[in-house]
Amino acid sequence: RYSFSTPAWWFPVEAGKNPGVAFLKFAEENNMENVFVPWTEIKHPDFPGKKVEVGGIKPFVSINPPEDKLQDLIEKNSRFIVEMAGMHPELQFLDMKVEDQGENIFRLSLKVHNKGIFATSAAVGERNVFTRLMRISLETNGKQKFLSGQKVQVIQRLEGGESAEYSWLIMGKGAVKITAGAVNTGIITTTAELK
Repeated sequence: RYSFSTPAWWFPVEAGKNPGVAFLKFAEENNMENVFVPWTEIKHPDFPGKKVEVGGIKPFVSINPPEDKLQDLIEKNSRFIVEMAGMHPELQFLDMKVEDQGENIFRLSLKVHNKGIFATSAAVGERNVFTRLMRISLETNGKQKFLSGQKVQVIQRLEGGESAEYSWLIMGKGAVKITAGAVNTGIITTTAELK
């Protein structure tokens, strides 16, 4: 799985400068109102006879952009998120072929192709036990028999634009159902008629 964050906005702070002072300057320059509570002396039960003041920059005001910048930020971040979603891995079957080998035996071959831009998992996901592995499986009609190839196989990580080839020898006519994928890539299904 891939995870992205889009830091939409932050106020500019020069290196080595006090962030509180920098924010107050930014707020003033951008006509941001109601960002500061004046310091007020209070009597605090934990500090009897001592001078205690409350006030300062209001919580969270420095992480919210000025209202006049919102529309532009929303549009830019929305475009980014939609573009990223369009790069997600997407599987498809290619070059499916059924070949009659004689004596009621058929070779079924096909490719599983990632037509997305991103790989089907991050490289680190290959070593992570929590990454959902892609699988390809064949479901026969019950009267058919596998002669070669496995009913269920793991599909290794596919880069964007990469394919993996699979082939089975099956005895018996009729339809077979092929399913491939994982939660993070989507599941695709097709059928092939052995005749």
